[in-house]
Amino acid sequence: MGENKSLIKKDSSNTNNGYESLPLSYSPNDTNLILSNTHKNLKNTDNSASNNDNNGENDGNNERESSKTPLLQSLQDSYLFKTSKKKSSFLYQNIQKIWTYFPDDDTTNKNILAWFIYLISSEPFIVSIISTYMPIILETFATLNAVKVKDHSKPCIDDFSLVFQDKNDKCVLPIAGMWYVDPSSFALYVFSTSVFFQTILVISISGLVDNFNNTIAFKKKVMFFFGILGAACTILISLLYNSEFYSLAVLCIVSNCCYGVVNVLGNSLLPVILNSAIDTNHQEQGKKINELTTVISGKGTSLGYLSALLVQIICIGLIKKTSVAKPTMTNNLKSLKIAIFFVGLYWIITQIPILFLLNDVKKPDEEETEQQKMTLNIMKTNVVKSWKTLGQTIIHASSLKQVSIFLVGWFVISDSITTINSTAILFSKNELHMNTINLVFVSVSSLIFAIIGAFFIPSFLIHKFSLPLNKLMLVIIIWACFIPLYGILGFVFENIGLKHKFEMYFLAVWYGLSMGALNAVSRSIFALIIPSGRESIFFSIFNITDKGSSIVGPVLTGLIIDKTHQIRYSFILLLLFLVLALPIFNSLNVEEGKEEAQKEALFLEQVI
Repeated sequence: MGENKSLIKKDSSNTNNGYESLPLSYSPNDTNLILSNTHKNLKNTDNSASNNDNNGENDGNNERESSKTPLLQSLQDSYLFKTSKKKSSFLYQNIQKIWTYFPDDDTTNKNILAWFIYLISSEPFIVSIISTYMPIILETFATLNAVKVKDHSKPCIDDFSLVFQDKNDKCVLPIAGMWYVDPSSFALYVFSTSVFFQTILVISISGLVDNFNNTIAFKKKVMFFFGILGAACTILISLLYNSEFYSLAVLCIVSNCCYGVVNVLGNSLLPVILNSAIDTNHQEQGKKINELTTVISGKGTSLGYLSALLVQIICIGLIKKTSVAKPTMTNNLKSLKIAIFFVGLYWIITQIPILFLLNDVKKPDEEETEQQKMTLNIMKTNVVKSWKTLGQTIIHASSLKQVSIFLVGWFVISDSITTINSTAILFSKNELHMNTINLVFVSVSSLIFAIIGAFFIPSFLIHKFSLPLNKLMLVIIIWACFIPLYGILGFVFENIGLKHKFEMYFLAVWYGLSMGALNAVSRSIFALIIPSGRESIFFSIFNITDKGSSIVGPVLTGLIIDKTHQIRYSFILLLLFLVLALPIFNSLNVEEGKEEAQKEALFLEQVI
């Protein structure tokens, strides 16, 4: 044995610095230590070689390469592979923490990841298509197919090389040869119609799902169906000929309806996911669900906004890439269609993982039960039941005075805030002649400052001035009044009052701050004045009020534009809506609403 050791020492003394022989007492655990030392030797050799001339350096490199035995080369490759694998594994573990809340429940963690993906997938549609591209493409299609106001036999656009329509050359779009509407009004009417059908569909489908099969697996199938249908309609919009304005209207309505279903079912998934993971019979665990819901919901909302922002930035790049030096109205429309196609494709691709990740949580002692098959009779029964439940809930909510005051006020203010967005986009395009890229920048600015407004403005006003919540609401409404008021100033002054493009960027920031703050404060107030344990029912009424108001405002604005053929007059209506909301919210008593909610919650506990 001693002879063998001496031989090894003798051989090792003749080897180059790049190789060290293995000791006889070698074990696999020593591999990393040996390779670490080897790497150090190679590094030192590299440093010394760098001081030599080029020929010497090449010779040194050849010597080191030849000194590597197959065994050492294999071990070095293994070491590098393990090191890189550890680094990538560490990175993945940090990313995985975003959706890992239950270390021993892989199914629930995947469900939370799927819920995040749902927001990442669908949020760009509402931000890009509904808020920005839909009003533009509807108005452009209507303009290209419109006729002169004074002579219905002449087309609105004589010269297709124009970039924008002449402000003084007013046009109307013939609907079924009997009804003539302004191109801007057409966009508003289609949006209002889409919200009307969306509300009906959402109430029917959500009630059907809740009453028939409230499992995660069933909701996933319904969400995926409407998600694919909505995304397909969005892609089809980009493939339409410029003369197919009827088809465009139908596709816009269907896609918005599909988004509404996906949005409502997606938002209702989070409580179901968490309830399936935690036994809610215990009060402490019930509190844990509330805390997790807040944290996960906040993360999901942030991811959704970031996704929407990323998609808008990519769309700006696509529009710039496809634009020409001297664009015409049809050139701008082609670039817009490419951006719409991308949003639809993004929606389809990003929702595919949801189909594989989202599943019911199976408990060990739970037996699989065969699900009842859907029939037309069952569908009809459950839809009717959902509408009856909604009616009973509305009657029940009307018995709470402060809740009723809030819902009436929110209907008025939400109507104005929602309509301001569409009106501003149309005004920017027609009156300020802003191109598509300018309009997308306006939308992005509003989105960014809406996030800032939601996080910082309410907390700043509360801590700085110690305002109660209803007074805080009044301050934000007065802040929002400046937007339509500034547009009205254009009737009086020649150089201010939305006369220049830069003014719209300024108002986009102002609008974003007010919209974000209003949404944050309104939900906080409403959560305080509703009975504990009935949050889902009352927030469904809140959402219906929010959606329902989006029907009235665009219709009234469209009628004003049809009568005057000037979008600026609609700012008067929007200002009146905001002013009307002030005395309503001034009469709101949050403390009294809390007392009503507590009494109602005690009464429901006794009855139930």
